[in-house]
Amino acid sequence: MKKLFVLAGLLASVNLLAGQEARWIWYPGDYGIWWGNEIQSQRLQWGGRLTPFWPLYEPHSRVLFRRAVHLTVDEPVEIGADGHATVCWHSPSGYHEGSAILGKFTLPKDATAIEIKIQNNDRPPSVWVKGPHLVSDSEWKVGWTTTWDTDDDLPADSSARFTDPLTPPGLTSLPVERKNPVWSRETHGHGLLADFGEETYGYLRFKDIRGKGAVRVIYAESESEALAVDLANTKPGALDGWEMLMLEEGAEMRRDIAHGFRFVHVIPVDGEVSVGALAMDRETKGLPVRGSFRCSDAELNEIWDVSVRTLELTCREVFIEGIKRDHWVWSGDAVQSFLMNYYVFGDYDGCRDTLWTLRGKDPVKCHLNRIMDYTFYWFDAVEKYRLYSGDPYIARQVYPRMKTLLEFALGRLDAAGRPVDRPGDWMFIDWAPEPLHNTGGVTAFEQMLLVRALEATAALAKEVGAADDANAYLARAKKLRDEIVPRYWNEEKGGLLHLMKADGSLDEQLTRYPNMFGLFYGYFDEAKRARVVKDVLLNDNVLKIQTPYMRFYELESLCSLGMQETVTKEIKSYWGGMLNLGATSFWELYNPSEKGVAHYAMYGRRYGKSLCHAWGASPTYLLGKYYLGVTPTQPGFAAYEVKPNLGGLEWIEGDVPAPFGRIHVKFDKKSVSVLSDGGKGVLVLPTGQRVDIPAGCEISMPIP
Repeated sequence: MKKLFVLAGLLASVNLLAGQEARWIWYPGDYGIWWGNEIQSQRLQWGGRLTPFWPLYEPHSRVLFRRAVHLTVDEPVEIGADGHATVCWHSPSGYHEGSAILGKFTLPKDATAIEIKIQNNDRPPSVWVKGPHLVSDSEWKVGWTTTWDTDDDLPADSSARFTDPLTPPGLTSLPVERKNPVWSRETHGHGLLADFGEETYGYLRFKDIRGKGAVRVIYAESESEALAVDLANTKPGALDGWEMLMLEEGAEMRRDIAHGFRFVHVIPVDGEVSVGALAMDRETKGLPVRGSFRCSDAELNEIWDVSVRTLELTCREVFIEGIKRDHWVWSGDAVQSFLMNYYVFGDYDGCRDTLWTLRGKDPVKCHLNRIMDYTFYWFDAVEKYRLYSGDPYIARQVYPRMKTLLEFALGRLDAAGRPVDRPGDWMFIDWAPEPLHNTGGVTAFEQMLLVRALEATAALAKEVGAADDANAYLARAKKLRDEIVPRYWNEEKGGLLHLMKADGSLDEQLTRYPNMFGLFYGYFDEAKRARVVKDVLLNDNVLKIQTPYMRFYELESLCSLGMQETVTKEIKSYWGGMLNLGATSFWELYNPSEKGVAHYAMYGRRYGKSLCHAWGASPTYLLGKYYLGVTPTQPGFAAYEVKPNLGGLEWIEGDVPAPFGRIHVKFDKKSVSVLSDGGKGVLVLPTGQRVDIPAGCEISMPIP
């Protein structure tokens, strides 16, 4: 890729001026979109590259950055720009254009505003500015036109990760460390099989190459997958993750594209070539693990650790679904990754960038990932991001695109305003052995998600002052919400039926999905809530959920009712079952009744299942939110609640990340203590008593 880094590289000999830290800034969402495009192009399947089947968007190639100024003296500033830059300013005498010589510029004291125009056709245009009083941050406004357009008067995106004037965001790379396999052995025909001991992600290295020729490289998550090849003909059969490479005589060669795997099998197929050894450069985002959880149960501690490893592997520049197969950003997976991340890393930048990757730009051409429910989840994720991060700019930046996406979704409803399965849309819900929808029907589940999307958009509309929008969305949400229980409730079965058919009649299918969402969205009165728990969620005759994806919501609904003892048993059974089979990260789907290599099959392919899947890491969220019991009640944890629950354990202890630091909770049957680095909290004791936690203080209470 051609590099265009015009001004920032000229700052090496310039002494930085004192004052506030400057950040690189860019047009809202452009780096999330750019990074998403980069990583989603790396999916390896059937020997080639497989790119997403939904539209991808491009960042703006030309951006105008502006900041109003009030000076009393001429101000020297340093400027770094990733792209071709022009510096302009406004004063009472008019509009002026200048240039930055060696990255330095003097802004006249009569200037009322500074503008920097940047063009970059390879990466999102970005700028870094530092003066005694003027620095680049999200207080700058951005637009994409050559002359200022007030409709684009948005706060710039920025990140505390990008402050180095010599390294703009587009030229940064994730850290790597060398990793060798735990064992390797020669296979038929001078092939080489290596086991790296656990799921990993990075750049494969070929060492001690002898001769020249083509090799087939199989990236696998199990040894049987790595060996599932006709060695006589080197045919990959039904394998997904393999590619052909040409190797030449030499000491070492590094693959320039990262892959996910545990096992690697290199098989010569053409020419006289062999590989003496394999290694890899393991790539991670380098995020510190700020959250923690320990308890009296050793297995549950191991489940937490493996969940953290699973999440870490899928947290790239943006949050991807699985490391070996997809490299794609799926909304349903990502919104769960956000919640887990809030209790493990507190990586708010990664959440924001992934929200932008998913949303893209206008005009809206289809549902996110072409999936109706994935669109609805996104709105809720935006509101939760605002709550956990406290980001003061996101509402202003994202609301225009929330509104246009919601208008698209509303335009695909039926005449009664309900979500239906239109041609071109995919109503996913979950991977299940039974069909979960039919063409033209309305599921109670999708209707609940639409209500939540309307409510979340209304919350952001209020924040930006769009009161009329907010009121209209809330009125529409209430109308839809009020009809769900009366329409779908079946007294005999004790729960909401799954589907209203196109003719208005109800299908008799009873599933967990609308019922568990109805529980934690508060749709049921006390009597119906008890029926749903007994007759649906704890009823083994109702279709069981096999994916961690929907186990996440099922167990959250039980936690919301204070049923953590039941959830503890379920986590140990389900996630512990994967550990008992040797999992080093958690899977896309787990069926305890399967045996042997059947555990690796999915999508009709023998090794189609992902064994390191983002949605498999949900115990981190459940244990952080519902056992340690920490939840923000105001944006950025300015206020928060601690409502710990032992869940049948003897003791629990851990940290929850917050923008200001951490909230530490320690709880056993005799006492509870909370130590917070900031915010104003409320401790809720098992008796229901509420105790204030002053900002930055520690409290300790006996359990009555």
